[in-house]
Amino acid sequence: MSSSPAIVYANRICDSETMTNKLIYQVRQDQLSPAELNKLQARCNRELNELRQELDELLHELRDIAQRNAVPVPQTPSRKAA
Repeated sequence: MSSSPAIVYANRICDSETMTNKLIYQVRQDQLSPAELNKLQARCNRELNELRQELDELLHELRDIAQRNAVPVPQTPSRKAA
């Protein structure tokens, strides 16, 4: 039998408004120990880095789509009336 951690987070903190509000309340009420605050900070940093990576990937995909869909504009020589 494998042991699992006591607390398993299935979602990101930002994915659950209830979880976010609960953590905000606990922090404001000074209910978290320094060790718990350190764990929370580390988790927030990890999640932020994951979100940044996902955003970078999405932006790269959007740039690829935009480049594929770009219609070349025909260049006509400019003629000035004399």
